[in-house]
Amino acid sequence: MTDDIDQLIARAATQTGHSDLDGLEASVWTRIDHRLGERRAGQVRLAALVVALGVGVANGSLLALSANPQPTELQAFSVSTGLSPVGALGLDG
Repeated sequence: MTDDIDQLIARAATQTGHSDLDGLEASVWTRIDHRLGERRAGQVRLAALVVALGVGVANGSLLALSANPQPTELQAFSVSTGLSPVGALGLDG
């Protein structure tokens, strides 16, 4: 900022209509508290996102580990070369 502080105060006095600075400090602290509150809310949102992501990854990995199918006797889509028509004709090599 290259503006002189006296010019800034004079401009603020003309914009608000009064030249006293009674409520200036309270206004500044209110704006600071508002910004700190927004920052805290952003941090809480980020923490909630990280926790949700962690729970999702843990749940997905546990589900993936428990979802391994056990082999059964009947496997309709398995490769059985002995039952193929090529094998029955003796052309399989």
